[in-house]
Amino acid sequence: MVGVAENEVVLHSMQETQTTSTHKSLQRAMAILREFSEQGPALTVSEISGRLDLHKSTVSRILATLHQEGMVWHNSDTGRYSLGMAVVEMAGVALGQIDVRAAAMPHIERLVGEVNETVAVAVRRGQEAVTVAHIPGTHPIRHVVWIGRRIPLRTSASGKALLAVMHSRGEDWTAVVGTPRDALPANWDTRLETELAAIIKRGYSEDSDEFEIGTSAIAAPVLDHAGAAVAAISVSGPSARFDSETRNQAGSMLVDTATRVASELDVRVPTQLTGAK
Repeated sequence: MVGVAENEVVLHSMQETQTTSTHKSLQRAMAILREFSEQGPALTVSEISGRLDLHKSTVSRILATLHQEGMVWHNSDTGRYSLGMAVVEMAGVALGQIDVRAAAMPHIERLVGEVNETVAVAVRRGQEAVTVAHIPGTHPIRHVVWIGRRIPLRTSASGKALLAVMHSRGEDWTAVVGTPRDALPANWDTRLETELAAIIKRGYSEDSDEFEIGTSAIAAPVLDHAGAAVAAISVSGPSARFDSETRNQAGSMLVDTATRVASELDVRVPTQLTGAK
């Protein structure tokens, strides 16, 4: 009987060790997938190993498994890996479940017809705004965005629209700007706080050659029942064409679009964000 009990303890210990190992492998696989970004869409085993402080053999083994599953693609000529079609397919399923994207599409189509500039929908994910829908204008030269594009909150129109709502709700918006404090300019929070208050009063944010040189944008938030931002809708274009006067003209149409999307989601938009008196 003692021998049986001892065997059960050993078996249980082995199962726990195996489970821990499996969890660690999954965590490492997810960490590797997250290393691929707009700035680094294709990476070598050595680059990933250095970034994650993992042994090259470990990274190579995990990448081989991810490659078999279609999660990454391997360029045998360069030795670099990039995200595979399986990730795109999964993203498509996830995007299809995002209510705000489905609700926004017909309205941003109408807005593109009115302003003939790129219109996009972004949601906040941590310290960034992520594009979940977009429709380009028809000008030969236009601002290009894409699904999954990540932009900073502090220096982009969509990001500032989302931060403005956090500020108006008394939330700690400074904690999600996504930039190390020692890399920020002096008095950045005071200046940005003033801008966020102005955004709430005006109804939309602005970005002129701030995030991308040569590009200007405006953005308005879509709010839920509690007054929190579920998304931001932006209009963007080349600064030479989408100048201050043109942005002002598009502002009311943008805010109207955000209101319509909120209505589709059965949420409310406070009067200070609609221009209503």
